[in-house]
Amino acid sequence: MRNLPLPARESDRSDLLRAIKTYRYGGRVLGYTATSQELDAILALYDRYDADRAAPCEAMKGGAFPTALTDAVHDAFESTQQGRKLHSIRKTLFSGVDLCPICGIGPVVELDHYLPRSVFKPLAIYARNLVPMCHACNLAKLAGFGDQDEQEQRFLHAYFDALPDVSFLSADVSIRDGGLVVEFGIDEGVGLPDGYARRLEHQITELGLNARYRSEVNTYITSHAIALHLQHATGGGGAVCAFLRLQARYETGAFYRNHWRPTLLAALAIHDEFTDGGFAAVLPVPRDMLDDMAGEHWA
Repeated sequence: MRNLPLPARESDRSDLLRAIKTYRYGGRVLGYTATSQELDAILALYDRYDADRAAPCEAMKGGAFPTALTDAVHDAFESTQQGRKLHSIRKTLFSGVDLCPICGIGPVVELDHYLPRSVFKPLAIYARNLVPMCHACNLAKLAGFGDQDEQEQRFLHAYFDALPDVSFLSADVSIRDGGLVVEFGIDEGVGLPDGYARRLEHQITELGLNARYRSEVNTYITSHAIALHLQHATGGGGAVCAFLRLQARYETGAFYRNHWRPTLLAALAIHDEFTDGGFAAVLPVPRDMLDDMAGEHWA
């Protein structure tokens, strides 16, 4: 869960001009040509979106505009696809964003409309209403879009809802039946802005993030199996703890503070059962490999 840089607005009018125009097809004139006044009105709606920090309202649904105009803006989003006339919007928003800013698992492959395109048609190609996401998060968010007038039901906006530089993502760790069980949540005691903790918890629930993280955790921690066994063999639980903390620091820099990986590592570092040898039940290593490790260490 992270913020993204606020997109620039220099191309707003030119994007609209390219998107909304009439054309001939099958001998008929289709599409729509917006007047200068209509373009100004849409840009004013963008200004309101920014000022209200993307809070939904009736005006943003475009009821004051001709239906042909809002339909034309709505349909123009398809032109952001590869090779089409508005692809520059998608290319700019994807630039520098590798992993989904919501889950930190999958690559960004889609643009999510923070306020849904089907309802808020005038915002369909507004860059600040478009958030790069993975397919799973975008699909789950769309399915869970409900009463956006309820503040606590509104997802945090990757551009407008600034997250403080504190570790608010937490991981509750336990070892059960030889497996690692992890439940991620939000730490309400770290100084988040009012209402953010509830909204973040809502995101975790609506997007099914814990189920998705569970499918990643054991695969990921397996990559540290040999290192954990070596650390324990040479320095016991203290060495395992120090390794996990150092790895968490490294992955915080490689990803970001509230990415699930460094959060998991930090939680494991303070889990005495895990660091004192419990990791071996979760990450068993064959005896011959342990002997080889010992031989390599003492050689």
